[in-house]
Amino acid sequence: MKQRRNHFWKTGELAEILKVQPLPVCREINLEQEISGVTTDTRKLNPGELFVALSGDNFDGHDFIETAIAKGAPAVVLSGAAADLVGLAQSYPRILFLPVSDTLTALGDLARARLMKIDPVVIAVTGSNGKTTTKEMLTRILEPVYRVHKTVGNFNNRIGLPLTIFAMADDCQVAVLEMGMNEPGEIAALSAIARPDYAVITNIGRAHLQGLGSLEAVARAKCEVIEGLKSEATVIYNSDDPYLSRLVPETVAQRHSEAGIKMLTVSWHGAAEADVKASEIWLTAEGISFVFTKDEAKATVKIPCWGRHNVMNAVLALAAGTCLAGVFPVPAANSLSSFRMPAGRLEKYETGNGMTLLHDAYNANPDSMAAALTAVAERRGKRFLALVLGDMNELGDESVALHHQIGEQVAEIRPDLLLLLGDMAAEIAAAARACGLPAERIVQFPAAAFAAALKVLKTRLVEGALVLVKGSRSLALENIVAPLAAAYEAEK
Repeated sequence: MKQRRNHFWKTGELAEILKVQPLPVCREINLEQEISGVTTDTRKLNPGELFVALSGDNFDGHDFIETAIAKGAPAVVLSGAAADLVGLAQSYPRILFLPVSDTLTALGDLARARLMKIDPVVIAVTGSNGKTTTKEMLTRILEPVYRVHKTVGNFNNRIGLPLTIFAMADDCQVAVLEMGMNEPGEIAALSAIARPDYAVITNIGRAHLQGLGSLEAVARAKCEVIEGLKSEATVIYNSDDPYLSRLVPETVAQRHSEAGIKMLTVSWHGAAEADVKASEIWLTAEGISFVFTKDEAKATVKIPCWGRHNVMNAVLALAAGTCLAGVFPVPAANSLSSFRMPAGRLEKYETGNGMTLLHDAYNANPDSMAAALTAVAERRGKRFLALVLGDMNELGDESVALHHQIGEQVAEIRPDLLLLLGDMAAEIAAAARACGLPAERIVQFPAAAFAAALKVLKTRLVEGALVLVKGSRSLALENIVAPLAAAYEAEK
């Protein structure tokens, strides 16, 4: 089969897109040469791709400009202040050098131009928790009807979002783009690049408190997605969330009073005033079922996932998906019946000896930790329960108190084994003991003590056990999940 080639721009169009003057000594450039892609990494560069030299705390892409040229880059975007412009242009007269004041901004400008060229429906997904699962559910709903491109992995920041867009096929009809952030202004920048037709906001949780300081600040940062919306766009949001229920209408009124922005409220608590709601939520042997209602339409939804919080992710995905022509509630609901959770998000493994292993260690904050603990508690029955928990990072001054809260919740669940890793393990352990969890059930290790932790687990786990592994990304607790699953011949 012939590989499909995407068409970006001709070399001669790049200066206009970036609104810069190429180096004046460039005289032997083929301005009709087609750019076949855009990259920031010379290790992945293919001949014909534009190279954008980014600079960070631990790297400088300008050090690799000559490597990019040697590998076939016909043009280079570089910082006018960081490179020997005249020397480069004289050494490489057939290469188009485009000096800009900020190469990261230029990367975003190129991504926006690429989106405008393809012109898909753009759906942005953001929020403190559940955005990746919501994005994956939404993609599953849309794929039977449209050619869909989605964010892969964690490519949801000011570098990852443009790279996601550059990977989009020319014939893409819908782009589902996840937007994350670490500081105020980041989502506003992403939204300005993507110019969404729809924005989905999942919830506001206690993540990034170290950088943002308060839940109010987190909420305002997430609502920045509204700033870049197209006219007549729609914001689809969790109206059960007290911050979103107040700030979304406020932000729409402030920023888009004349732009015709529509709002679609979504409730998984069955709020009567919501435009879209979930009701009749039941735990099933396979996962969860609920009734989805939008306008006069209803559909029964069955998702093979643990965790009641995934009802909100599903109803948001259904609310957004059914906004598009040709996507109807019943087939959309049916498409989720075989949905599989993304890696590291309550990802379930079953073993030959009846053990259930839940890998929820992609990341952790107090709200996602509490949701995971609730999910295993309501499924436990009389099974042996082991909780393998790591630190929750980026919580700032509230870190100790929030780890104590998790310890208190753990004590209420009364696991048979509480295995803790990380610097804050002592805080969880102290709170759990203070609330009555027997000390002999608690084992503490420093971060990265995977071998010792695995030895304890293999010694103390019993047939039919239920095991939850959860912690922040930096703890890399998949290093416990993978060998534990292999030892017990677990299957997803």
